[in-house]
Amino acid sequence: MRVPLPLRYAFVSGQAVLVLAGVAVLSLWPPREGAMVLVALDGRDAGRLAAPALDTGLSLSGFGPFPNMLLVSGERAQAARLLDRGVIALAAPGGLCGPGART
Repeated sequence: MRVPLPLRYAFVSGQAVLVLAGVAVLSLWPPREGAMVLVALDGRDAGRLAAPALDTGLSLSGFGPFPNMLLVSGERAQAARLLDRGVIALAAPGGLCGPGART
């Protein structure tokens, strides 16, 4: 049985979207240990993220490119303790958190 041409394109497009979403997730997954960026999901500024980050044992590295981001260094398990406070940890890619970031 032959699949209609528009339906074939829908299948290929769906697979491409899934692959791109997977790549995005993997590129932002925080490392086991090293540089990470903390993002406050409630919009609070990075200054208010400093105390909770220090309480979990993370060391501060600077401010991220947006007001609700803070660059830290430490272990992923330490950063995971901030999830219940509305803060997620992401990998700190050089292009996003490199020389152009606020310090």
